[in-house]
Amino acid sequence: MANVAVTESFSTLRFIIEDGIGHVILDQPPSNKMSPDFFLEFNKIIPGISGKDELKALLISGRGRHFSSGADLPGLLNEIQIQSGSDEHTNEPVVPSFMLSNYRSFLLLEDMDIPVIAAIRGVCLGSALELALFSHFRFCGEDAVFGLPETSFNLIPGIGGIRKMTALTGKAIGLEYILRGKTFDAQEALKIGIVDRILPKRQLVGIGLDFAGSIRSGFRKEKKRIYLKNYFHQ
Repeated sequence: MANVAVTESFSTLRFIIEDGIGHVILDQPPSNKMSPDFFLEFNKIIPGISGKDELKALLISGRGRHFSSGADLPGLLNEIQIQSGSDEHTNEPVVPSFMLSNYRSFLLLEDMDIPVIAAIRGVCLGSALELALFSHFRFCGEDAVFGLPETSFNLIPGIGGIRKMTALTGKAIGLEYILRGKTFDAQEALKIGIVDRILPKRQLVGIGLDFAGSIRSGFRKEKKRIYLKNYFHQ
């Protein structure tokens, strides 16, 4: 029997370890919005995950139909208003500390020496797409919808999405999607390099966990294409 351990209990997410595979589940269905509470909990759990020697891989998914509709906009704007200000010496705007904390947590994902896989069903918008972009592998269902719609709210992607998007798609294509706040489907995401595979949505999490287990040891980010080719035999 597999050894299952829920390491901690959270109000907005769950973290499970089974057979050395960690699984972070965004757990506020139906939309799994990323509220300020979510980011507080996420920022607590990720540093702990990176220090667990028994973990061989990490999968991130959402409970229910959707990965996540992104940041809770009223909560986000309220936090920005509370923490907005300027440097007293230069009078330059200061980045709110919570955004820096969120960005550092996403960087920890990117820098992990174990594979991090995002399994994406339904909508994956705004901060949720930024989170997925910091994963090493991205698999999605046929119904997935992606986008960085921040410009629709007079905002810009604030947690590294601009850098990650343009690195994958090329600067011209990435900036077009970002500036227009354009949403796009799974096939388009595959075409422009945002996802690595489109999979049957009902099998998505299971395949993601199995793929995670297929990378035994000595994970190297530069071997990404080899891992995908070996697993999918393509």
